[in-house]
Amino acid sequence: MRSEPSIEELFEAISNYFDDIRTIVESKNSDNKITDFIIILRESKNISELDLKQITIYIDEKIIPILNGYQRFYAFVAKNSLKIALRQMYLIDNYDELEKIRLKKILNVDGSLEFLNKELCKRIKNKEIKRNDPKLKDHLIRSTMAKISIDQPNYSGYLKALEDQYPSD
Repeated sequence: MRSEPSIEELFEAISNYFDDIRTIVESKNSDNKITDFIIILRESKNISELDLKQITIYIDEKIIPILNGYQRFYAFVAKNSLKIALRQMYLIDNYDELEKIRLKKILNVDGSLEFLNKELCKRIKNKEIKRNDPKLKDHLIRSTMAKISIDQPNYSGYLKALEDQYPSD
């Protein structure tokens, strides 16, 4: 079961938020870029790194300064979510491939990343793989570091782990 939204769901939510605040933004800014950004976000299959960077800058420079209360809070959430999406777009494929390679070495089987993770869980549960196995520990540390590098790259625990030279991909 997946707990976080997909990139497409995230872009749809942000475009809906932009729709909700469009009148306020257009009344305070002479440009109508927010409408363009709504269209870009709704066509998320074709969104580029440049698009995401421009939208993030627009939120920072044109939206956040004119909003108050919960609308301002949601603007920060949208900006930070887009930054996560940007990192994920360019890092996740490499991280997934490295995770898959590690799992294949630990399990000595091939399959999709989802299958390999389920197999790992099953083997740990059945005590076929010991929790203190060095390959397992290395895999879990690397997987955690990869996920945090996308979701929370400024998290103090992550920065400390980098400083302490924890293994990472």
